[in-house]
Amino acid sequence: MTPSPSDITGRRYPSSETLMAEAMAAANLSDFGPGDFRHGLDVLLASLERDADFDLSADARLIRVLRRRLINRLEVEQWYREHPELENLTVRGPVDVIGFPRTGTTALANMMSLDSQFRCLRGWEQARPCPPPILGQEAQDPRRVAAARHYDQREPEAMALHLYELDATTEDTELLGMACRDPGYTWPVYGYHAWWRDADFTVAYHYHRRVVKLLQSRRPPALWLFKAPHRIFNLEAIVEAYPDVRFIMTHRDPGKVVPSYASLVSTIFPAPGGERDMRRLGREVCAHLRDGMRAAIGARERLGEDRFLDVHHHELVRDPLETVRRVYDFLGVPWRDDVQRSVLVWQERNKPGAYGQHRYTAEQFGLSAARIRADYDFYIERFDITLES
Repeated sequence: MTPSPSDITGRRYPSSETLMAEAMAAANLSDFGPGDFRHGLDVLLASLERDADFDLSADARLIRVLRRRLINRLEVEQWYREHPELENLTVRGPVDVIGFPRTGTTALANMMSLDSQFRCLRGWEQARPCPPPILGQEAQDPRRVAAARHYDQREPEAMALHLYELDATTEDTELLGMACRDPGYTWPVYGYHAWWRDADFTVAYHYHRRVVKLLQSRRPPALWLFKAPHRIFNLEAIVEAYPDVRFIMTHRDPGKVVPSYASLVSTIFPAPGGERDMRRLGREVCAHLRDGMRAAIGARERLGEDRFLDVHHHELVRDPLETVRRVYDFLGVPWRDDVQRSVLVWQERNKPGAYGQHRYTAEQFGLSAARIRADYDFYIERFDITLES
């Protein structure tokens, strides 16, 4: 492919044709596999052209991410051609930890990830799925080695913002990003976010399962543990791809959730060319999460409550061990003594305040707890949410 005229005449970002051509040249492959990824890529690039207000130095990093995901698609299809037996692999579960961000999804998923009965979706393998990891050889896997180096260099303040474990399951941002349905709220592209909220994810989750089977092929077990706060937007789509999925849904006072998430997002967004509009960020985050919860409540009514277990943040903080055991009872997964010991060690290492405090206010983002709670009254009433001081 050759660059389109718009790529030569002043576009800030390359077109999808150019990115795909670059990926094919880099991989020496040409089959991007099934799915409607191209439309999502076009929407994202158009939103970047229209909405991006960050410094130009961030552009190269973003383009590298998009190009890497396209290369990943090419390599996944090549791996399937060389290993057609992957098509017949069975995926068990998954167990999916969902809910608003900042409600304990990470803490709960990290504790469950200590259990070898679950197959975790690790960040370092998502970012480059091929070749799939091999059981017993992961300590030497170059992807994990590089991730461990980055993990060791993280600032203590980062852990106060967000817990991170090298081998714990994490958000499937890369897998959905390969389908150009990236759920990560990591770039100020509000036009793309608006499109994403209403996009059809059915094909994206079938592609998601395709990559999951590849990752599982040389590294059992087959019972997967996912964690994805963004899943509240598209529960029915993942059920279509994973009919046996069960959900652990975490909850917390939205008067705390919304400003905490806005604060986290403000540290992730790349540096702006001008002053960041924090008030707009607050409005966008508040509306984004509200729309997601409305979608989730509607989906739960259609899917049936038997797939869901609700876990409240105050329960998880007050008695994390008992909360995890309640999750295991719901799932019918054996609770072993070695898992309990590992969870207790994890809890001691990560008890509240262990890494400092994440400080924020709703007013920083042009919000107030009272106004947020009024906007989320449907959620507070539906799940009997305990309000925090």
